[in-house]
Amino acid sequence: MDTVRIYVSAILAALLLLSLFACSKPENKQYPLRNTTTSNTIRLAATAEFRSSGLEATIIQDFEKEFKCKVILKLYEDHAALTDSIFTDADSIDVALGIPSVFSASLEEIEHFSPYIPRAVDDLNRDCVEENQYRMIPYGFSYMGLLYNSALLNEAPKSFGELQDDRYLNQMALVDPSRSGTGRAMLHWSIALFGKDGYQQMLRALRKNVFRNYASVAEALTAVNSGECTMMPGLITLSAWQNEQKHEDSKLDFKVFSEGSYLYSECLAIMSKAQNPELASAFVDFMLRESSQKMVIYKLGLFPANRKTLLPPSFSRVPLSPWLLNSDLEHSLIKENTKEWLEAWAQIFSIY
Repeated sequence: MDTVRIYVSAILAALLLLSLFACSKPENKQYPLRNTTTSNTIRLAATAEFRSSGLEATIIQDFEKEFKCKVILKLYEDHAALTDSIFTDADSIDVALGIPSVFSASLEEIEHFSPYIPRAVDDLNRDCVEENQYRMIPYGFSYMGLLYNSALLNEAPKSFGELQDDRYLNQMALVDPSRSGTGRAMLHWSIALFGKDGYQQMLRALRKNVFRNYASVAEALTAVNSGECTMMPGLITLSAWQNEQKHEDSKLDFKVFSEGSYLYSECLAIMSKAQNPELASAFVDFMLRESSQKMVIYKLGLFPANRKTLLPPSFSRVPLSPWLLNSDLEHSLIKENTKEWLEAWAQIFSIY
C-alpha cells in the first residue's frame, strides 16, 4: 500500500512540475523585455536670441559633454513665434526655453507642459515664481523701468506723468508688444497702472514723444545708444549688463518709476509630449545651476533666478524687488483682452 502511495505521489508531483513549466512565460521569445534604454537626444526650442547672445555656446556644449547627449536646437525669430510653436510643434519639442512670463496667459492650456519641481526650487527668487506646479520654470528675470542715454539726457523722467512732458518730443523708443516679451511687459505695466479703461488715454498722451515702435529690444537699445532716441521703457538690468560689457564707456542708465514697476521673467518648460522627459528634467536643473545662471547674467542681462548666484559689481546698484504692479493685472483679464490691447497699441502707434 505504501508503495502504491509513493508511486501515485511521484506521478502527481511530476504532472504538477510539467504544468508549471507549461504555464511559465518564455520571456526572451513571446514576451520580450521592454526596452528601457534612454535616448541620448533632447530637442530644444528657443528664440534666435539664445544663439545671438552667446548663451547657446556657453550652455549646450557643456550640457552635451556632461550628459553624453546630443541637443537638437530649433530657433524661432522672436517670443511670439516661440510661443506659437508650443501649439503647432509640440510633438517635436522636449523643452521650450525663453518663454516670457508676460506671454503665460496665452499658454494657460497647461496640458502642453509637464510639472517639474527643480532641484534648486528652494533657491529660486520667489518674485519670479508665478505658479506652484512649476510648469513654467523661471531662469532669469528683471523689472521694467526707463532706460536712457545719460550723455544726451541730463534729467530723465521719474514717472509716467513726466514721461508725457512736451520736452521729450520724439525722443522715445518703444518695442512692439505683439512680438517681444519686453514690449508686452510695457503694455501690461501701463494697463496695471492706468486700468483697462485708462491705458489708451495714457498711450495717446505718450504718442507725441515716441520716435519709433521697434520690432525688437536689440533695435531699440541700439537706437538709444546711438542717439537716435534718448530713452526707452525696458528692463533695468540691461543698464548694468551693458556696463559690464563696455565698462566705463557705457552711457546707459535707468530710472525706476515712482508709480511702481512690473516684473518680467523668462522661463523654460518641459513639454507634456517630451520624448525624453528624464533628459529634459536634467536640462532644467542644468539651467538653474550657478554656473549656468552666471551666463544668464552676462549673456542676457537678467537677474539669475537662483538666488545663490553671485552678481557682478554693476548689478549691485540695481534694486531687487521694487514695488511691483503685477498683482493688479489678473491672468484671466490678460487672456480675455490681449487681442484687443494689441490692436489698440497698433492703432495708436501705427505711423511709427
